[in-house]
Amino acid sequence: MKSLPIVTIVGRQNVGKSTLFNSILRAQAAITENTPGVTRDVLERIVDRPEFTSNFVLSDTPGLDIENLDEISKEIIEIALQHLKNSDLILHVIDHKDLRAYDHKLIDLFKKDDELKSIPLITLINKVDTDADEYDLEPFYKLGLNELIPISALGRRNFPLLFQKINFLLPNLTKKPDDPYCKIAIIGKPNSGKSSLLNTFLGFKRAVVSDVPGTTRDSVSSQFMFNGKKLEIIDTAGIRRKSKSGESLEFYSYKRTLHSIGEADIVILLIDALKGLGEFDKKIFGEIQELGKPMVLAVNKWDAVPEKETNSWKYFKERMEAKLSILKERPMVSLSAKEKLRTHKLLETVTELYEKSQKKLTTRALNDWLSKWGGKNRVQKASNRPPKVYYATQVSQVPFKILFFVNDAKLFPSNILSYYRKSIVKEFDLDGLSVEIELRNRNEGKEGRE
Repeated sequence: MKSLPIVTIVGRQNVGKSTLFNSILRAQAAITENTPGVTRDVLERIVDRPEFTSNFVLSDTPGLDIENLDEISKEIIEIALQHLKNSDLILHVIDHKDLRAYDHKLIDLFKKDDELKSIPLITLINKVDTDADEYDLEPFYKLGLNELIPISALGRRNFPLLFQKINFLLPNLTKKPDDPYCKIAIIGKPNSGKSSLLNTFLGFKRAVVSDVPGTTRDSVSSQFMFNGKKLEIIDTAGIRRKSKSGESLEFYSYKRTLHSIGEADIVILLIDALKGLGEFDKKIFGEIQELGKPMVLAVNKWDAVPEKETNSWKYFKERMEAKLSILKERPMVSLSAKEKLRTHKLLETVTELYEKSQKKLTTRALNDWLSKWGGKNRVQKASNRPPKVYYATQVSQVPFKILFFVNDAKLFPSNILSYYRKSIVKEFDLDGLSVEIELRNRNEGKEGRE
């Protein structure tokens, strides 16, 4: 069990911790009664379910507001608090209809204790049984809590969201201290200059450079330091059109490239400045978009473009954006791998974009933005039945996805979603990322029992 991350359920007595424990496990592992203080020990079970990206240990702690403390009770609380500090994620349960002084005491503990402050925390507002209850969260936001989810542990309301947030906030414990800061895949058509760019980054010849298209047949990985960060570069095989033959060498190269895109944290899509953006480059870009990977478009061989003028780069970008309008929202860098022109700028752009992609926006920050967003009235006036967002929360980083709980998803056409998206990008400095908004109707938060 020690090798697995630990998710601990905590709260005062009789708020529904054991019911939540059983509902996540879908098993009667804990005793559930209305009598306070039934759970006296820390219960642990391994969670192995397809809804979660990795297995973890789920712990159910006793209620920490034991009255008339004796020596045994003190020991129980001490063990529970120590277990809490060894956790990787805390699920703090509050009764929606019964907020008490000890709830405030626990919240203060999470804010002030140095060990607990560093542990991701989700506060679950339990016993939310109706839609009206679900969106009456203002009193809880005033407590200064960053991550709130209204649930019904008994009725499994909002469990899909709870599972998404557990996946999102549970730290990646498989990453080692000496692992690279980020992995970068260099992809593009044959002879676009991928190997030359890799060699420029490394400062020595790591891959064979040739003018013959398709020299690199497989993916090559190398690590180097840049601005104090260890980067890993994956130089992929050149992509050509997919062959009908499953045993074709070009088909193998294509599949390896798709695998490298999946393995990378960020992608450099390299194109030849003399050839511009072709149809197959668009197809490659589509593969990157589908996976939600952060991407920088690198235009190589810019030194070989004839008769350049002051605005040549501007006009070149405009022509490419006309072919693929979404490029207006993606970073683009001109360079020459051969002449080492702006390759440093390319890496700066890559690392800046990666840092943005690693942001975890708190639910509180998103809903603060939502409540004071100046464009909300304009959106609501766009329809006889105005679209309404009850609350928003981030549920993944790659793709960078934000979930909107709304009155009716049909009231959010693409132009309104684009309006919301642009405001989020500006508010949270996400320029250059592919930010997705997923809509969920207010009555879709319930999960039926098996």
